Amino acid sequence: MNTKIDIKSALIGIALGVLGTLVIGATGPTGPVGRYQIGGTSNQGLVLDTATGEVWAMFFSSGGGKADPDFFLPKNKEKK
Repeated sequence: MNTKIDIKSALIGIALGVLGTLVIGATGPTGPVGRYQIGGTSNQGLVLDTATGEVWAMFFSSGGGKADPDFFLPKNKEKK
């Protein structure tokens, strides 16, 4: 089976693919990306709101125990 590839069409296809990738990348995210950062160890979890500086901590021990009662609540809720 002998197949010929048209170089002009291949280059146009590659150029359109690269252009489409650049356009998608240039639009960027629409929301506050990176606002919440998470981290911790095997027995401790932390959530940091980088917009307000608020931190929620949770200590996971074999006997239980919470360091912050609001740890499992939604973080982007307005406080009253």
